[in-house]
Parts: sequence; structure tokens; C-alpha cells
Amino acid sequence: MSSHYFSNTLVINLQPNNTAQQIMLMEASNIDISSLAIEKLLSEFELCVLEQRKVPAAKQEYLATRLTLKYLYKHTYPHDDLALNEISSQFDDKDSKLKLHTPVRESVWACLSHSNGLIGAALNPAQQLLGFDIEQSNKPRPFIKLAKHFYHQDEVDLISSFDAPDEQAQCFFRIWTLKEALAKASAQPIAKLLAPNVFEEIRKHNFCARSNCIEGFDISVVAQKSTDWQCSFISFSDLRRDLAF
Repeated sequence: MSSHYFSNTLVINLQPNNTAQQIMLMEASNIDISSLAIEKLLSEFELCVLEQRKVPAAKQEYLATRLTLKYLYKHTYPHDDLALNEISSQFDDKDSKLKLHTPVRESVWACLSHSNGLIGAALNPAQQLLGFDIEQSNKPRPFIKLAKHFYHQDEVDLISSFDAPDEQAQCFFRIWTLKEALAKASAQPIAKLLAPNVFEEIRKHNFCARSNCIEGFDISVVAQKSTDWQCSFISFSDLRRDLAF
């Protein structure tokens, strides 16, 4: 297995960056949904989905991901004169892609991930094969036991080569985020990619991969054409100020 999958090469900026291939990260757990005029922020379809979320944290993450996508849309297409609720996100089961729909242009591909309050959102106007995943990586787990049940034997051996529990956790979750990102990039169910060796699968599909970890989370990006994707953090207050709501 190539060690470069464990070298932290994914750039994570602590402030918003203007690069085109941008994954925006946000802490969603501090959003007070009750203080917002939700009907002005979400489309009718999104409002229905939000209503179906019963757990408060799930509502926060859903709202945060959709508003972050709309933030990215507004910066990608600054001349589209659209209200936020005219931009609607919906998963297309036919090609297994999340898409943003508006009255003024063809649907725009997008990608999302979230874990324990941290959300990530990216637009993919070029429609390249892309996936990314975020996982909280500091929760205690029987990592070797789990790996033996789900992972390829080579991956189990790699995790088992570490003695320290935190190193086993980092290895386990790096493999997991790569598998999840690959599943999204290749439009395959994650269940189909648990058993195969993820490093061989990435090479087989001629994908590029970059990963990093920050503040107890592991993040991996898998893309067909480019490894130029970067992550940037934005606060909800800054996003709210930018979108003027």
C-alpha cells in the first residue's frame, strides 16, 4: 500500500479561499434554526426534507449544508439574480448525484458530507467524478475487530501494525473516508467498496486522492481529474452576513 494516502496533503484553510475547487467546512451545531425565516432560505422541496428530520442536530446539518451550497453557487455564478429559495438541492437517483436546480441554468452537480456537527459542501460545475467524506475520528472503537469484519485483509494488517489506539483509529478512519469518497466519486454503494482494498480500487479507477485530519475529524477527497481541491472553513455568522439573511 502506498504511504502517500496517509501523508496529510489536502490543504485545509482556516478562512474562505477563492479557489474554484473548494470544499467549504462549517460547524453546524451552533445554528439556532428557530431564529431564521426558513421559508426564505430553502426551496419547497428542501423545506419538506427539513421537516422530515426529527433530530435537532440532523436539522442543523441539513440547513448548514444547503446554505453552504447556495453560498458557493452565489460566488460561482454572481450574475444569477436568484433568491436563496429559488436554488434547490435534490438527489438524482438516476445518476447518483446531488444537483442544484434553478430557473436560470442547467442543474449543477454538488457533493456533501457531515459528521457530528461538522459539514462540508462543494459545487462541481465541471461534472468531474468527485467524492469527499468527513468522519469524526476520535471516538473509541474496537478498530481491529471492526476492520476484520468489514475491511480487506491487507487493510486489517495495516491497522494491526500500529500499537497505539490513536494510530489505529487514524488508520481505520483514513481507510473509511477514502472508501466513502470513492463510493461517491464512482457512484457505487459503500457496501460494495467495504471489502475490496481501497488503495487498489482508487488506482484501478485512475482517481487521485488527498486527505488530511483536523480537530478530531478525518477528511478525504477522491477525484477523477484533479488533486487541486482544497478545504476552507466558514462560520455561520460570516455565511449569514455574506448571503444577507
